[in-house]
Amino acid sequence: MPRPPSDARKRIVEAALALFAARGYHNTGIADILKASGVKRGTLYHHFSSKKELGLAAIDEMARLLGERGTARHLRTDGHPIDRMLKMIDDLPGMERAKGRWFEALTPSIAVYLGAAEPEFRERLSTLYAERIAQLEAMLRRGVAEGQIVDTIDPRALTCLFAVTCEGVQFTSVLGLPQAVLDDTRVLLKEYLNSLRA
Repeated sequence: MPRPPSDARKRIVEAALALFAARGYHNTGIADILKASGVKRGTLYHHFSSKKELGLAAIDEMARLLGERGTARHLRTDGHPIDRMLKMIDDLPGMERAKGRWFEALTPSIAVYLGAAEPEFRERLSTLYAERIAQLEAMLRRGVAEGQIVDTIDPRALTCLFAVTCEGVQFTSVLGLPQAVLDDTRVLLKEYLNSLRA
């Protein structure tokens, strides 16, 4: 039974994102995306005028998934800012293994593959990353202002430390560092964050 045409765009983007994560942008052809999505070439070009436009849509889908199911969802929840950051650490790709097909599309390799492929992709990724950093810093500033986090901490510096450490942990998992090193990093970061409670 054929799938409704309304979900064709979604299937194309999801297939492209999964393939870009697994193979890279330049190693993924339109034929690969057509096969994985189950749509015809005309349908793909009805929704996307070029592979580059599809790449931008894949980046936007990755950001949406991070916001809904990935670490960034904790930025929108209530609760102590430190607890929210601890949940983000536990949800890092590479720290807990695959939770479904979409999860692979949130690994650091996709950002590396796409960011290296096209200047427009780097620009879009940079903008999205800056937005997440701004959300995290705003959460920490509120936490300091509301007396939840010690007032001796600089929210901007903590934001940078947290972001760089989390990104580093993810990349080392991609490079195959032993799991014990990743676990130790997670434990140390959690201990540090817990020491910042007011």
